[in-house]
Amino acid sequence: MDNNKTKNKGAWDIKKLREKKEKDFEKTWIETAKLLPRNTRLKLKKKGMPNLVTEMIEKSRKILLNAGFKEVINKTILSEDDIYKQYGPETPLILDRTYYLATPSKPDIGLSKKRIEEISKIIGSFAPEKLQSILRDYKKGIIEGDDFTEEIVNKLKIKPEQATVIIEKVFPEFKKNKPLCSNLTLRGHMTATWYHTLAALQDKEEFPIALFSVGPRYRNEQREDFSHLCVHNSASIVIMDPEISIEAGKKITKEILKEYGFKNAKFEKKKATAKYYTPEQEEEVFVKKFGKWVEIANIGMYSPISLVNFKIRYPVFNAGFGIERLAMVLENIKDIRKLVYPQFYEKEYNDKEIAESISYIKEPSILKGKKIAKLIEEIARKEKDKTSPCEIEAYRDNSIKVQIVEKEENKKLIGPAGLNYICVKDKNIYPDISPSGTPTGKSYISGIANAIAYEIEKGNIPFTLKVKTIKGLSDVNMKIPKHIRDYLEGKGRKVGLSGYVFIEIQVKKIKN
Repeated sequence: MDNNKTKNKGAWDIKKLREKKEKDFEKTWIETAKLLPRNTRLKLKKKGMPNLVTEMIEKSRKILLNAGFKEVINKTILSEDDIYKQYGPETPLILDRTYYLATPSKPDIGLSKKRIEEISKIIGSFAPEKLQSILRDYKKGIIEGDDFTEEIVNKLKIKPEQATVIIEKVFPEFKKNKPLCSNLTLRGHMTATWYHTLAALQDKEEFPIALFSVGPRYRNEQREDFSHLCVHNSASIVIMDPEISIEAGKKITKEILKEYGFKNAKFEKKKATAKYYTPEQEEEVFVKKFGKWVEIANIGMYSPISLVNFKIRYPVFNAGFGIERLAMVLENIKDIRKLVYPQFYEKEYNDKEIAESISYIKEPSILKGKKIAKLIEEIARKEKDKTSPCEIEAYRDNSIKVQIVEKEENKKLIGPAGLNYICVKDKNIYPDISPSGTPTGKSYISGIANAIAYEIEKGNIPFTLKVKTIKGLSDVNMKIPKHIRDYLEGKGRKVGLSGYVFIEIQVKKIKN
């Protein structure tokens, strides 16, 4: 099957569609409904694939739950005042990397005589007071922006496309509306949001109060590069207890790191302590990777000054583990962008993924067919050295029989390459007499046997299959996805299947 033809089937002309929607959006929008298939059925792959970041999040959750921490969801949106309470005099510098939230102001839209006339040209006669009521409720926040068009359609009893034309042509205020900045921010650290949680729980739960939260942090970085993203995730822990100390917290952190596989982490005291930590009680955590020490975590004791700003009365230890940094180290990925957003970069495939991508072109779908394929392969391996002429029965039931045949004299039943296994090593696909490298679980004879079983299942009987010389995967009823093949060719790797198989299999009907 041609993968390019399959991909192009049902694809629309992007340039043509863009031109049409610029001329008449509503008309084009309605017409595009005809481009989409209806009443179809689609079968998904048997197994999906997670993102490495979410896998690391799940791993972190399990580690921290098993370590005795309770999971909470912290606030994402914080007021600017919270940051001042956390950082004190450092705050203006911190705000330089902070994202502020802005919200559009709701315009005060009047319904003049001219506008009523313009609307009448679009929808005919209508009740202006109903539209004025909708505009008034929108201004007050009673009607949300998402529901505005639907309200006009329902109250004025018009078509959706007419409502869109009214909004676009008669009320330009919506398009000109600009957002206004608020004093609300997206969290750049977990700390300030931890303070709210700790303040709420200090009198509700028994000590030690050990909590963790996994989630994104938002930082207005000057640029995104191989080691920095504006949005990244943290597995953050806090322990509140009258007896908690930096030494006790460090010991617990080391135990957590062991669960990730880091037994020799290095702790270094920061020379300039952040103001929300206690002086000389903030440390960075490093592990050896890529020939250097890579920072993966930060620990410290919260400063009593920042804690009292949130009315917290007890010592708190904090540690934050960078999810992406952990994944980069454990998965041997040097660029954070490729880790988080692999869809925007060339996909790298390891030997296991390449091996798993190889599949049969023809394969039986029911259990009986799969059993027939397995029997053919088993008999072929057992009788491979049988001298000819010979006919070896591989399968029989009440209606058919399958035979492996060699008619020429003094030949073996199967050629020298007939039982080769298909393997992958260093991203090369190659045959071997026994499984090596990364085995695919497939062989020349298994591919041939599955093709036979498929034809039997389809009722194409009688028939004979002869396979002589192998030059590629398709010669043994196998295929590899186009994107994998393109990847291998781009890397200069080989799909190096070859050899002499010389096998003939006959399927005949049994006369009752």
